[in-house]
Amino acid sequence: MKEVLYVQAGSFANYIGTHFWNTQESYFTYGLDKDSDVDHDVSFREGVTLQGEATFCPRLLLFDRKANFGNVSATSGLYGYDEDETDDAPAPLWSSTVAEYRQTRIPPSTYHAQLDAEAADAGEQAANRRENEAQKHEPQPPRVVPSDVRYWSDYSRVFFHPRTIQKLPDRAEWEDAEGDWGASREAFGRYDADTDVMEEAFRPFVEECDTVQGIQVMHDTATFGGFTDSLLTVIRDDFPKLPCLAFPLLSGATPGSFDVEDALSFRRAINDALCLRSLDSLSTLTVPIQSPSTWAPGDWLGGINLNRTSLYHTSAIVSAHIESATLPVRLKGSMDDLSSMCERFSLGGGVRFAHLSGVFPFSSSLVPTRDFDIRTYDFSVSPSNGTGTLDKYDPTEFTKIYVSRGFSGIERRQFDQWAEQRRPVPYSIHSPAYPLPSSFPRFFTPPPPTPPPSMRTLAALSSTTRTAHLFASHAALVTLGAARHADVLAGMGLELDEVRELRDALWVLCDACAGGEERDVEMGEDEE
Repeated sequence: MKEVLYVQAGSFANYIGTHFWNTQESYFTYGLDKDSDVDHDVSFREGVTLQGEATFCPRLLLFDRKANFGNVSATSGLYGYDEDETDDAPAPLWSSTVAEYRQTRIPPSTYHAQLDAEAADAGEQAANRRENEAQKHEPQPPRVVPSDVRYWSDYSRVFFHPRTIQKLPDRAEWEDAEGDWGASREAFGRYDADTDVMEEAFRPFVEECDTVQGIQVMHDTATFGGFTDSLLTVIRDDFPKLPCLAFPLLSGATPGSFDVEDALSFRRAINDALCLRSLDSLSTLTVPIQSPSTWAPGDWLGGINLNRTSLYHTSAIVSAHIESATLPVRLKGSMDDLSSMCERFSLGGGVRFAHLSGVFPFSSSLVPTRDFDIRTYDFSVSPSNGTGTLDKYDPTEFTKIYVSRGFSGIERRQFDQWAEQRRPVPYSIHSPAYPLPSSFPRFFTPPPPTPPPSMRTLAALSSTTRTAHLFASHAALVTLGAARHADVLAGMGLELDEVRELRDALWVLCDACAGGEERDVEMGEDEE
């Protein structure tokens, strides 16, 4: 058994993670004759509730501000009530009059109410089974209304272990630490001093595993960049050789897409650069994800009515590709694990960055040689250097892993024939279709008469010279900012020498990712 430990930090990361874990939960067969293709023990741990019922909980550390959790508790209904949620408050020691004020509890979401009603209805039908099957009506499946989603927990379908929930104190209304690397690192220091995350949460998860194959990290760089950097540094001190696959969710302040005089956007972009630089040493493989606000419309959205301003919608798209691309490490009988997957992209140890791309949904009418390049969208490409779709003369690719979901025999043969013509020849894995739990958005066009149980999907991880553009644009911005935004950099806790080191490190990463190709972005005159 090779288990994977997961870390999620930030609101968007947890929106994506909620879809991710709902998908993992849908693989459970619950005693049906059909056996699951996924090894549940890789990502889930078995536990027992107070009622003595066996249940499975994610091997997950989940970080967010308290205000973003909604009505989910630290125990998620698994081991009883939270101390701060019980109505049995201790009697006051002061005998005089006490005025008590309590914040109104957040009511359950409509979707959760539907799930509870469905479970109650199923139990009633089982207890009062009728002889005449024809008289039974088919209940409507629960559904999530996007406008009703207030928090990522509103459509969660899994129970969490108490160690999973890590609630950070809310920031004061006057405090704005978004894109502030130093403040984010200080937030980890204060939180870790009170909770000792390593000893109380991460290490116990590790010790109960047989053999940990690695950790998968997903975090918002704008709000949890420095926090995650500090967390991974602490983990690396005790587990220096543990493989780490990181998905940093960039802020959307991409160099070239905003006015350089915009101090807030500049700070966010510098924060992204600091995150990428730190992950180069802390993560075995890093797959940056561009903000949905930068996604370019195009043919890749065929079959989807996507609302790019909806975290519920956009997180579902990202989750479908991340879950599919990493599926091989969870399949039964698979020879792949996080270590072998990351090693495929190491390029001899020089570059540890990759791109996430794919096709979702995958229509049966797609012809590989005609449609794959225009329907494949790259979620890691810098929007200032391309539309995200792969053009005919694609930059050099070094390594590529394709994971197909739900392809028929004919489609697999067509895909393999197309893939064999690529250079280098990609590593391909064919797997079962991507399941669609009732929590998944119903944004497919045209709307199917009934919600489909699964969907064909194609996901890919690749190392490419496109990554050089990402580092080059940030390096040029750091050079420019050293002269124009010295006050902003100082406010982030960066001294001039640190800014120079950041700039030089980004250019080193740019040259390594370019693979010998000439830079498309020149360094220009040093304006220190």
